[in-house]
Amino acid sequence: MNSVFIIDDHDIVRFGLETLVGSYAPSLRLVGAAAGLQAGLRQIGELRPDLVITDMSLGESKGLDTVAAVVRAQEDRPVLVVSMHDELIYAEQALVLGARGYVMKENAHAMVAPAAFALLRGETWVSPKVSSRILNRVMKRTAINIHQTGDEGENQLSAREVQVLEKLRHGKTTKEIAFDLGLSSRTVDVHRANIKRKLGLKSGAELIAFAITRM
Repeated sequence: MNSVFIIDDHDIVRFGLETLVGSYAPSLRLVGAAAGLQAGLRQIGELRPDLVITDMSLGESKGLDTVAAVVRAQEDRPVLVVSMHDELIYAEQALVLGARGYVMKENAHAMVAPAAFALLRGETWVSPKVSSRILNRVMKRTAINIHQTGDEGENQLSAREVQVLEKLRHGKTTKEIAFDLGLSSRTVDVHRANIKRKLGLKSGAELIAFAITRM
């Protein structure tokens, strides 16, 4: 049974998410909910839920600052952002900050449950539209990078880099990858940087999108 905590300042939305999570018992267990960021952060620290579902705008706390604060409080456990804000603008940025998934509120009824289960399996979740957009940009940059070097061999990943990419595909954090591979977190960061350089990737979100869609 996986514990879930919800943060949303709209009573109707919060109640809807609580009902949705409750309908998947015993696989999902609602352990609490909060209407504000500070109350939510405090309870996350106390309850240590397996998954947090949060809005981006919570009263005085707006946008990506909210995501960053929840991700820090949740440590290595997954965060799913459910927001009215345009996914094509915010989803990638939320992933860069450490969220594992992004769902538009207009699609919440159909998408929150599959997204939640994906995150709990160690995967990442964005809509096909967002994934396609990120991947198309990645593919163009990769092709340009290979063309500019004049040698595709220079862009070949090492065996260790492939291992790191495979771990990223399963939603692993740098700390988790370091533990799994017997490396330091700093070494994993170096491998991530080398992968991005070789593939012409510009951000952590593009790296994750590449791992998910191409591995």
